[in-house]
Amino acid sequence: MNVCFYGVGGVGGYYATLLTRYFNETGQGNTYFIARGKHKDAILEKGLLLKKDGGKEEILIKPCHCSDTVDDLPVFDIVVVSVKGYDLESVTREISKITDENSIILPLLNGADIYERMRQHLRKGYILPACLYLGTHIESPGVIFQKGGSCRISVGKDPSYPGFSPDKLIGLFRKADILIELFEDVNIEIWTKYIFIASFALVTATYGKTIGEVANDGKLGILVKNIMQEIAVVAKALKIGLPLDIVETSFSKAGQFPFETKTSFQRDVETKGRESEWDLFGGTVIRYAERFNIPADNTKATLDRLLRDL
Repeated sequence: MNVCFYGVGGVGGYYATLLTRYFNETGQGNTYFIARGKHKDAILEKGLLLKKDGGKEEILIKPCHCSDTVDDLPVFDIVVVSVKGYDLESVTREISKITDENSIILPLLNGADIYERMRQHLRKGYILPACLYLGTHIESPGVIFQKGGSCRISVGKDPSYPGFSPDKLIGLFRKADILIELFEDVNIEIWTKYIFIASFALVTATYGKTIGEVANDGKLGILVKNIMQEIAVVAKALKIGLPLDIVETSFSKAGQFPFETKTSFQRDVETKGRESEWDLFGGTVIRYAERFNIPADNTKATLDRLLRDL
């Protein structure tokens, strides 16, 4: 079996390391990495090192192949996609060159409409909607540091092919000690995560404050809840069965993070400006709201202020 990890940063690198270790131990498959720059160079020279669970376990692996292009690569059984949202369209077009009607594509990135974004440009293969909770980042080129998060992937079936079972992927990942669970309606999991991450991402990035600072600021805390409510109304229009208390339970999750925690979106905005996932967190909500004629004034005003200041 051949598996491609398109993007081996924090998220992709974590799961790529575990699956590569399994393949190296059993000889039952090969992993191919698509990486860039110094990270790619370090993987080619020394391999990819995962510092798992805060460094309590270190796993060093070498993939079958590591490159920054899909040129000359085979058609894959499975392609795992872990890239930033602003790269997703171009990456999806590249993936079309290494997949066929039997390939399974697993996107592991933030966002509520990832499936729709990919399916627009990828007509063949099975795309599995998914989300995950994983605290990880690139510590240095060739080194992934992981601490926190359940590390579990929540996955669903391809809405276009509901009769297709992803048992092959799930079985393989479990053999590699990757936590993964199939949900009958994974959209509940996806939107439950999205309602938290999108609202706090927008507000922390726009106002330059940490999750703790936002949650403890009366005015900004109300703004977060208002954005959450707008997202919840969109989800209801999409017939996604979120709990009635989703806003309160989502807002309370802020207390699970250290006071000084920045969202990854906030860090990206600070370093990359407009080349960040603002459309994934704000644009998606606004487009859905316009489709269903739902007010999204708080989301729009926050995103407008963010983009104006960039």
